[in-house]
Amino acid sequence: MLCPVERSALPSMAWPDRGLSSLSVLPTPSKIWEKQKYTSIYKMFEDYSKPRHARKASNPLLTSHGTESNESNIPLDPRQWSREDVARWIQHVSTTHHLPAVHLDRFAMNGKALCLMSMDMFVSRVPLGGKLLYKDFQLKLSRALYS
Repeated sequence: MLCPVERSALPSMAWPDRGLSSLSVLPTPSKIWEKQKYTSIYKMFEDYSKPRHARKASNPLLTSHGTESNESNIPLDPRQWSREDVARWIQHVSTTHHLPAVHLDRFAMNGKALCLMSMDMFVSRVPLGGKLLYKDFQLKLSRALYS
């Protein structure tokens, strides 16, 4: 069944093996499709139709609560990070994304050393979450290089 685009449209169904000639309107009372009865569905479509940056700000799962102070102390350019900055960044990412505990002794290095690491090196140090750490680091590095 296809979801109606307009409020007054009725759902329709096409049988894939019979082609478009089998397209028919199902007998559904129009009161079922009223906005009052399906407010959560309409809200989902309204939220999805917003621009991407507006959706991230309104989504409570994507915003961080109280962890921005850890990241504000870290320099924007990862190549300038000290060992302490790397440890703060790993703690911030692991708490933000609810990763299992990361042993900080596996990342006893500065930002320049992190720049030389591949994704496989991150994954070998942190099997659950290594890819996420690598992607986050690469995003920060690319922002520093190309901004």
